[in-house]
Amino acid sequence: MMGIKKSHVSDQVLAYLRKKIMLQELKEGDHLKETELSKELNVSRGPVREAIAKLETEGLVDTPSNGRTVVVHFSTRDIKNLYDSRILLEKQALNQIESSVLEERKDQLFAYVKQMQNSFNKGVRDIHTDLAFHGLLVEMANNKTLVQLWNSLQGIIHTLIDVTSEYVQMRQQEIINQHSKILNALVNRDVENAQELLRQHLEEASNYYTSAVESINKGGEI
Repeated sequence: MMGIKKSHVSDQVLAYLRKKIMLQELKEGDHLKETELSKELNVSRGPVREAIAKLETEGLVDTPSNGRTVVVHFSTRDIKNLYDSRILLEKQALNQIESSVLEERKDQLFAYVKQMQNSFNKGVRDIHTDLAFHGLLVEMANNKTLVQLWNSLQGIIHTLIDVTSEYVQMRQQEIINQHSKILNALVNRDVENAQELLRQHLEEASNYYTSAVESINKGGEI
């Protein structure tokens, strides 16, 4: 029986179920039963219910009129839509960052890039810092709507990166370099170039994650 720590229980249940859906261990049409899941994970039904509700907002499960919550297929098209949305959101954020805010927060951005490099040098894919870098760019726009949208996407993005991490490890140095280029363009106040570099970075990520998910679901290797 799998056990889950008591802190942030619903978040852990959410990540667990989201991952199983992305890996197609939970398949389209599978019925998610609160009672069975709470027993499997050794948690109460409350966190399971909360996690399922979040999965529904992410479009990964659906509860039709019969009340049975079922898994919705997570497709490569969903990945493309997710990253297309990120491109629009993050490009807009870059456009709204004021010079004074950039000057105040740029050291933290450089620190994130350095942390990613240090982790990579130790053979670790630092997903948290990668997303923190992008999240800070969005936060620096001082646009509450953009922040809310980013936060709504962050969980599913994190899980997507997590499940495909070993498949895209060979690209990690390139990914770190792309972050550096985006940041340097932004610091030089070449916002259009920063936006274009960001677009290329996220489009490449979308393509690689799509290939990785396809490979995982076929049981193959890239």
